[in-house]
Amino acid sequence: MRLTRFALTVGVVVVVAFMLLVAIGIHGALTPVIAIVALVGLVVCGNLLYGQHSHGAAATARKRPAQDAQNRAIDEAQERARQERQQARQQRQQARRTGEGGAP
Repeated sequence: MRLTRFALTVGVVVVVAFMLLVAIGIHGALTPVIAIVALVGLVVCGNLLYGQHSHGAAATARKRPAQDAQNRAIDEAQERARQERQQARQQRQQARRTGEGGAP
């Protein structure tokens, strides 16, 4: 909680400092630099304040039973096909060993 308060305080200070600098009337070459520094400060403070606790970061993966079932069925079909290929390979090797695999 202290980090949140610190980030909020720094953000407010950056905004107030930026407003004061603009109000004083610093113009010329420093204006873009001040604006960039203020924006970077705001982005950093915003990330500190909301980065880990945002709705997107806290969202958990939704359970999709239909998708899980489909994925499981695909995995099982691939496993069966792999086993059939392995079994066919073993049968061919055994046929070669016994001499039954000759040309007709």
